Amino acid sequence: MRRRIIWAGFAALLLAACGPSGGGGGLAGCDLSGFIDATQILDPANCNPYHVTGDLTVTDSGRLEIKPGTTLEFAQDTGLYVQDHGALVAVGTASDKILFTGASKVRGYWKGVIVGGNSFDNELKYVEIEYAGADERWDPGAFASYRAAVELGEDARLKMTDSLVRESAGYGVFMANDAYFGSDNDPDGDFARNTITGNANCPVAIYENKVGHLDASNDFTGNDEDFVCVGGGYEFVPEQTWQHLTVPYLILDQISVADGATLTIAPGTTLIFDQDAGLEAYGQASAIRAEGTASEPITFTAKQHVKGYWAGLHFNDSNSTNNVLRYVVVEYGGSTNTFLGADDYGNIVVSSAGNASQQQITIEDSTIQYSASWGISVAQETIFTINGVSYNDNTSGGFRQRP
Repeated sequence: MRRRIIWAGFAALLLAACGPSGGGGGLAGCDLSGFIDATQILDPANCNPYHVTGDLTVTDSGRLEIKPGTTLEFAQDTGLYVQDHGALVAVGTASDKILFTGASKVRGYWKGVIVGGNSFDNELKYVEIEYAGADERWDPGAFASYRAAVELGEDARLKMTDSLVRESAGYGVFMANDAYFGSDNDPDGDFARNTITGNANCPVAIYENKVGHLDASNDFTGNDEDFVCVGGGYEFVPEQTWQHLTVPYLILDQISVADGATLTIAPGTTLIFDQDAGLEAYGQASAIRAEGTASEPITFTAKQHVKGYWAGLHFNDSNSTNNVLRYVVVEYGGSTNTFLGADDYGNIVVSSAGNASQQQITIEDSTIQYSASWGISVAQETIFTINGVSYNDNTSGGFRQRP
């Protein structure tokens, strides 16, 4: 059964977290804390830096606008929260950036920017966020206990471009299951041209249904864990393209493409799978289309190079002609610990649930290796095209069509 993340208690957390000064706009001279419940503008001509002395919360009726060149310096264990329809608009320029920093330059000195609201105006542009990640929070899904410099809560919206996140004690950016980059659910450049580097965990932690929002223009290199961490098991993947990013994807769970949707993997992309994780096309019209090139193959591999470490690629009752694997490397799959509906096990498995009269798949110019079972295993009625495939050290054999 597919589950949906419930962001339980998030609003209560925000209310409880507000700083000691309480309401009244949150500004006393150059010191900030408490509630912002009307429009508040921070201008470097008035104070620079502003000192955040306690948790600062933009309420449902509040709006915090930050002008180019402004610096906010956060005291230890303080943070910036955005609630409900409240808005955070921090728009700098290429030559006059906005800086959110800690009073001490230590990873995890302050909490970070936590967006729990769904205002269409929430935006970070030409913003630098550093030394955050103090607050350990709980995700009921794949990520468990985590820290992050920038967090999008359930149903939150945030456009983030041309910005820098560094030296977080956890993730750079965490995105909940039903959050949105920008004003809609389309991957249209609302998370682009960002640099997320020098953080203690992955630059981005994101659920499978939103991975397509990550634009290839972002730079995610230089973190202690140089992967985009992808959680799974809660939503089907809609029609998306996963771009060739500057770091591989790390798949933490078993994830499925929705019936009627095609997941396209861009040439040169690497997907690394955690133990027993996997990827499937689920349903007659679902598909996985991974077409690399001779110079930019697509790689599906394991976090540890051990046979059977991950579940493999599964095509579950899918008869879509979009099921194409070309110039790919698939290795170290074949785990038997899978809910992906396999009739057999291997690096690539085409299964029949009896709902489709046939299944279809094309595999060409690819390398299939180091499976704990079969390299490729297909159901009896599968229509398949397999050309130019190299098999290497698959325990049960290279190819099997099941009787």
